[in-house]
Amino acid sequence: MKKNEIRIQANYGVAGWAFQNCYSLMINDAYKDPRFYKEVDKKSGFRTKNILCIPLKNRNNQCIGALQAINKQSSDFTSGDQQLLTSISHYVAIALENAKLYEDVKNYSEELKAKLNHIETLERVKSQLTKFVPTSVRKLVEEDPGKRVFEKVPMDVSVLFLDIEGFSKITESYDQKLVNDMVESHFSSYLECIYRHEGEVNETSGDGLMVIFKEAPKEMLAQKAVAAGLEIISENKRLNNEYVSPWGPVDLHMGINTGEAWVGSTKMKTLTGERWTYTASGLVTVLAARIGAKSSGTRLFVGPETYRCIKDSCESEFMGEQDLKNVKKPVSIYWIKDATTVD
Repeated sequence: MKKNEIRIQANYGVAGWAFQNCYSLMINDAYKDPRFYKEVDKKSGFRTKNILCIPLKNRNNQCIGALQAINKQSSDFTSGDQQLLTSISHYVAIALENAKLYEDVKNYSEELKAKLNHIETLERVKSQLTKFVPTSVRKLVEEDPGKRVFEKVPMDVSVLFLDIEGFSKITESYDQKLVNDMVESHFSSYLECIYRHEGEVNETSGDGLMVIFKEAPKEMLAQKAVAAGLEIISENKRLNNEYVSPWGPVDLHMGINTGEAWVGSTKMKTLTGERWTYTASGLVTVLAARIGAKSSGTRLFVGPETYRCIKDSCESEFMGEQDLKNVKKPVSIYWIKDATTVD
């Protein structure tokens, strides 16, 4: 409560009665009227003689307060005084309404500003987090934010694995910042090739990428994966020509395999929380990694199903049936050479 301010309940005194009943009162002997609240005079040291009280009404004819004149000097209050104060009350009510509207707008503006700041913060967080989230997951969440479960479903995919040849020796022998700059430079260029052919980077390691091509006919998926792989070879050659590294040219292991995989979330639960990954699992993925491991010198190796889908549109060489780690039967592997006719 402010200094020199006396508060009473809304149903106390002459003002309270006028407010509660939305009715004007003209009292020329205050202490004879039972509605008069003497405690205000006691607290203020003032002596109230007569009172003219007018209810304040808003545009909806609702009472929002009371306007009161006290102790007319020359005589008692008259009906003329009541008419004058009633006219004044209209302007006072408008001023109070405008003041309330101003406060409401101000409060709403502050709330809106706070919400906008919160949204901006969430957008900044989102923009950072989406860098770590596969495109498929981001799209699914944007389409249905409340959806939490992305069950794995079988679908045709082409999976591309690539990593840097001899990376362990490079990391062991050279400055880590220099090595990191090389990885970021090369992989940034590779990503352009991948995205151009609608691939999705699913997993990364220090020197490797796993890329999934999905949601298209099998033949088209194989063509997109091979086209991306051949563009990566061209980009890698360009980067090796433009930038001389102390460890020499950067070479890649590259492998592609095509077929049915289970695509969706893998959930790992512990007492401390959950960890979800969105991936393609199954033999197709395993073979793509193993085929890539057989490659060297930035040659693109593919499995038999990928070869079947693209054999009429590129130059290739049969590398024979080769034993792959932890795979029972030998697998036919093909070296894709041509960099111009696959699109």
